[in-house]
Amino acid sequence: MAIEVDESVELSPEIVLEDILALHRDIRVLSNDEILYGPLDRPGKLFRKLDSLITMDIEEDSALKLLQKKELDPVFADLSRFRSLYTVRLETEHANEILESDSPWATLEKFPFYGNYLKLVHTESGGLGLSPGDRVAFLGSGPLPLTLIVFFRQHGVKSMGIEQDSGRANLSKKVLEKLGLSEAVTIINGNHFSLNGEGFALNPDTGIKALMIAAQAEPKKEILEHLLKVMPVGSRISCRIYEKGLMKLLNRNCLLDLPEGFEEHERIQPEPPVYNTVVFLEKKR
Repeated sequence: MAIEVDESVELSPEIVLEDILALHRDIRVLSNDEILYGPLDRPGKLFRKLDSLITMDIEEDSALKLLQKKELDPVFADLSRFRSLYTVRLETEHANEILESDSPWATLEKFPFYGNYLKLVHTESGGLGLSPGDRVAFLGSGPLPLTLIVFFRQHGVKSMGIEQDSGRANLSKKVLEKLGLSEAVTIINGNHFSLNGEGFALNPDTGIKALMIAAQAEPKKEILEHLLKVMPVGSRISCRIYEKGLMKLLNRNCLLDLPEGFEEHERIQPEPPVYNTVVFLEKKR
């Protein structure tokens, strides 16, 4: 598989397409259980190849030519499925390492993407105008709620995480207890329909000051349409998306059609090591 290309060679859509299809041939045969629980070597190698592929320095026009090919929809869906599940595996395994560790905070900081979260949370804290003592909600907190841990540890912001998988929600609660954060960070087992607008106070000094939506929380259009119905005017949202180059293949249709009633205030592009663009929204009506 020829993902590592000489930088002096221009990456044409045709060359990149060959790499995409070659990677997909290896990924499509893996079941969800094989990705989550099978031997680590094969999915680990494929994950690294996929990350190399989607972070290649490719012209936006070339990326769009590929991403607009409707016949590739099943391919991109498989690649996105694989990356999402393997990320859950990484978080789950690291969460269990924390639970078994005599130095849980030191173990936490060894998570491969810990530095990414430090920078991403710093961006979101500034964009939402958060201060120590504020409280936020996070949709899609996962088995290792790093975003919420970093928010409290680095910025003094308390939070409520919402995770739809009960096993992952329970694991994250155990991690928070191990780290001594159960009072600062709470987890509920639910999804976007668990959000009914209560607690999203218009007064920024009370209640939940903002809602954050994880990059892997889907389907985003449905989530935003529900939030438009239940959240009060003035509510603020930050939404993580992938939109740089081939990163778009992980959620190609995200925020192309923003539901009427939301206004985009700012869009901050990623800088290494961060992959996510952060979009800041406010409900206007």
